[in-house]
Amino acid sequence: MAAALLSVLALASPHGWTLAHARHALTGRTYAVTDTSQPDRPRYELKLSARGLHKGFVYDGNAVDTLTDTTIRVRFTFKRPGRIVAFRGPAADTTQPAFPIRAAFYYAWYPEAWWRDPVFPYSLYHPTLDYYSAADARIVRDHTDALRYAHLQAGIYSWWGEDGYPPTDLRFARYLAAARTTPLRWALYYEREGYADPSVDRIRADLEYIRDTYASRPAYLKVDGRFVVYVYGDASDNCDTAARWRDANTVGAYIVLKAFAGFRDCAAQPDAWHEYSAALPEYELLPDSFMIAPGFDERSEAAPRLPRDLPRWRADVTDMLASNARWQLILSFNEWPEGTSVESAREWASPSGYGAYLDTLHELLP
Repeated sequence: MAAALLSVLALASPHGWTLAHARHALTGRTYAVTDTSQPDRPRYELKLSARGLHKGFVYDGNAVDTLTDTTIRVRFTFKRPGRIVAFRGPAADTTQPAFPIRAAFYYAWYPEAWWRDPVFPYSLYHPTLDYYSAADARIVRDHTDALRYAHLQAGIYSWWGEDGYPPTDLRFARYLAAARTTPLRWALYYEREGYADPSVDRIRADLEYIRDTYASRPAYLKVDGRFVVYVYGDASDNCDTAARWRDANTVGAYIVLKAFAGFRDCAAQPDAWHEYSAALPEYELLPDSFMIAPGFDERSEAAPRLPRDLPRWRADVTDMLASNARWQLILSFNEWPEGTSVESAREWASPSGYGAYLDTLHELLP
């Protein structure tokens, strides 16, 4: 009895804060934590285990970050009545890829894009992850893993502005957080230029917002220290488009514009050019970019513009690698309404769980 009493006293603080009390408080809720020991000050929503709390009220063990559906190793001291102090989590991967950079166009506009009244689902295919929401931490984690499995270095994330719809801006931080400790990087795809002609002031404000909100995050893609922004376009684009972006880019962003007729002759030149045309299996704008697409089968169209063909896809991947283009682009990871996705689906499922198209990338990409 005396030995047991001494043991209890040894585990108690001067104010009666015992390990038993602390463990009960620790597991009773989810803790919002900012890791101020890291330069990027990452935020977490943590579920903690009683087994991680040791003598001295020091927690040293695993925790589940519900923001990213990830298990991470953390250390902190747990103070009465339940405060986390001196918190330290995993360090960020701060590497950036070198050219050639291989990236896939990515869409976080689900669940909204599954509906196009009165049709649901607005896709001819059946994603292995079902008709998901991009706001789901598990989906973000699974897609991060899939992009890495395919040996892709970056995702080009469709972005509709700070207050745009679908609410892609609200979801982007989770993607950066999920990739923080990995070498995967993200860049924004500026969609507004494809549907309007935003002014120089509007573009500059958006670039400043991207710089201030996202570009300092470890998982944001940079080239020579400059944050990358891809820009969509439409048939009306011309040299005036390139001039607007040149005049607006006072923040040093690395700009990749969508090509148009005569783009090489413009006085204003961005850092690189790309094309977005999934009706073609390959599209080259050397030395800037080389794009490949698995198919184009839009939900409302009677026949595919580009039928899927796995042997042809394999040849396209080989051609992309041989191109030596600086930007080697996959169109797309998950644009399901147009049927251009390489994400796993029932129609091309494989034993790996990642699907036949990503299996080919996994095999062929370095």
